[in-house]
Amino acid sequence: MRSLKIASVFLVVAVLSACSATVQNFSNQPFPADVAKLSMAEIEQTIVETATSREWIVQREGEGHLTATYSPRTHSAKVAIYFDQKQYSILYADSTNLQYNGKTIHRNYNRWVNNLRQDILHAVSARAALAN
Repeated sequence: MRSLKIASVFLVVAVLSACSATVQNFSNQPFPADVAKLSMAEIEQTIVETATSREWIVQREGEGHLTATYSPRTHSAKVAIYFDQKQYSILYADSTNLQYNGKTIHRNYNRWVNNLRQDILHAVSARAALAN
């Protein structure tokens, strides 16, 4: 009976640890050089449109600074997005129901933020390629 309890505890710990991962922050991600021909307003608009297409709610905090919140079901994740004409960053800001403990978070958070990172890079790069 005791070995069954110990095995159950290990199983619960294994399941919980499989659902969490270290929080990913993307600092100073470089844009291609031709993004410099876009204005800050064009870059911001592209980031907002891109995030919105993935159902993030975006708020402008100031030039080169946005916050974005994603709230599927009962979870929510909030990130700060900083950008200029050379680079951008996506940093953890807050979350609800994602088991954040100061270091690790539910693995879905990293997937959501990585998708946002890739989408921003592709969209801003595409807009810069089309700019005159």
